[in-house]
Amino acid sequence: MDRLFALYMLVSVAAVAFPHRTAVWPLLLVAHLVAAGLALGVPPFDRVRAGLSRRWPRAASAAADWYPLALIPLLYAELVPLNLAVWDGHYFDTLILGVEERIFGGQPSRELAAAAPWLPLSEALHGAYLSYYFLIYGPPLILYLQGRREAFRQVVFGVMLVFFAHYLFFIYLPVQGPRYLFPAPGGAIAAGPLYQLTHAVLEAGSSQGAAFPSSHVGVAFAQTALAVRYLPRLAPWLALLSTGLAVGAVYGGFHYATDAVAGFVLGLTVVGVAPKLARILGSA
Repeated sequence: MDRLFALYMLVSVAAVAFPHRTAVWPLLLVAHLVAAGLALGVPPFDRVRAGLSRRWPRAASAAADWYPLALIPLLYAELVPLNLAVWDGHYFDTLILGVEERIFGGQPSRELAAAAPWLPLSEALHGAYLSYYFLIYGPPLILYLQGRREAFRQVVFGVMLVFFAHYLFFIYLPVQGPRYLFPAPGGAIAAGPLYQLTHAVLEAGSSQGAAFPSSHVGVAFAQTALAVRYLPRLAPWLALLSTGLAVGAVYGGFHYATDAVAGFVLGLTVVGVAPKLARILGSA
């Protein structure tokens, strides 16, 4: 995990080499280099890690296990200055909109809610969309509390690999998504509390350019696939939530249908190669 994290830090921060980098680029560069150095334990960061482990062994061990998942919000927040550095505010929505027309014969992210404006359906789909946060942290926490540390680490490695694959798309091929271009679905469904909560969460913390492929869908189905192996009793429930999340992402106007399909494919593909990559990085 440490080597994977360091690799992502270096590949993602390469964005600041592009000419449109924002004023915060020196801070991003230093933060990424320090994070990579700490993860790899190279001098002088090896002494920092060793000192922390001697002084607070239990806290250091827990931090070593949990830091990738804990840093997801920060890594997500920095996507905007990184994709701005590369593209200076240009997004590839026109490309995805064209794909939508060719594949689906329309724009499902604008048409699905209009075709089925039913409050119970809307609330169920928005609730499934919000389950994303449980899908990220729930399965690892269950394994950790069960004391299944090796399974926990395998799940964390797999889900972080999926996150990193999506985040590189968001940096180097940013797409805004329909919620930045079109009005949110309205009418009776807008009165639903889960509808309102979902939109409030996105307004407070979404990163522009992070639509294609949908990391919500990719991570959700990756966790479902991992649960089949490590938490088989939970897997059917995760599959149900993931399916509702994928449909809700389009129904709520948060993602193009193409985003959802691409996230599904990328998530399952990446998590499928995770064990082999883990062995490669472990022996490097």
